[in-house]
Amino acid sequence: MKILVLFTKLTGYWMACMQHDAGRAGNTYLVFRKAPSPEAPFQIDSTKKINIQNADNLTTDALLQSVNKFQPDLIYVAGWTDKRYLKIAKAFKKQGTPVITGMDNQWLGSPKQKIASFLSPLAIKPYFSNIWVAGLPQYYYAKKLGFSASRILTGLYCADENLFKNISQTKHLNQFIFIGRLVEHKGLKLFFKVLEDLIDEEKFNFKVHIIGNGPLSSSIPDHQNIKHTAFVSPEALPKLLENSGTFILPSLYEAWGVVVHEAALAGLPIITTQETGAASQFVINNFNGSIYKAQDHQALKLLLLKYSDLTEQEYFTLSKNSKSLAHKINLEEWSAKINGVVNV
Repeated sequence: MKILVLFTKLTGYWMACMQHDAGRAGNTYLVFRKAPSPEAPFQIDSTKKINIQNADNLTTDALLQSVNKFQPDLIYVAGWTDKRYLKIAKAFKKQGTPVITGMDNQWLGSPKQKIASFLSPLAIKPYFSNIWVAGLPQYYYAKKLGFSASRILTGLYCADENLFKNISQTKHLNQFIFIGRLVEHKGLKLFFKVLEDLIDEEKFNFKVHIIGNGPLSSSIPDHQNIKHTAFVSPEALPKLLENSGTFILPSLYEAWGVVVHEAALAGLPIITTQETGAASQFVINNFNGSIYKAQDHQALKLLLLKYSDLTEQEYFTLSKNSKSLAHKINLEEWSAKINGVVNV
């Protein structure tokens, strides 16, 4: 089968999904994406079965010419904001080709989402036969857009399981590890404030490792137990998660958060917020971690104190449970789902 992918920013984990499918099902891909910036720390290149092209400077006609030559059996479109992609989607849907749109927005009931739901019969539904969402927080929005249950797929985002095959927690390190952009919506201002409070109260009896860069880098509290690493390549991340303590993602809003899946694959206990989409799939309170309300300063402080006081047995039980939840979304099912859309 030939699959056309009309993407925005192509990620390493999406590339891993396509590579797995190409190997499992023998499918070939033509991928159009937004060109990565020259400053991008790593590049994603074409492979034998996955042809990657930059779409930035291509007109609709130029794109359509390449697509017609490729003659896809299935089309995946990331979202519905690129008018060039929509024109291609509509043309092929009329010919009977399955066209999937992908979405990771949680249903928040915002005015913008309500308008999108109202206009969907004219602005969204005519272009797509199916919608593929990240998980349950997005499923309700897909229903609001008018897609029937049989036309909604879940499990859109899957971490690269292959990178974590040999990663586990064999030592109990009293540390919290954060990975991501150092920006406000990640909840870092509150996290840093809680850390400062614990320092002032002389209760800071653990380590913190913050991995990532961004405008809040200068706001990281200055303490001997707090380490900052500006950047880590995706290939180096799994080893860094080995014996790294407890994963924390204090986001004020996180549409999904593949990094939570990666933490579960590594067998890390996980602390994250109700506002983090991936928590719905990979975190169960008191089983492999904890979920709290993003703005709850006191809840976060208590969780840091609780997890810094875990016994080895408690820690390794949480770790084992994270591993057990990690495969609820997996590469094999991702491949099965994209192939299952044809002839539905």
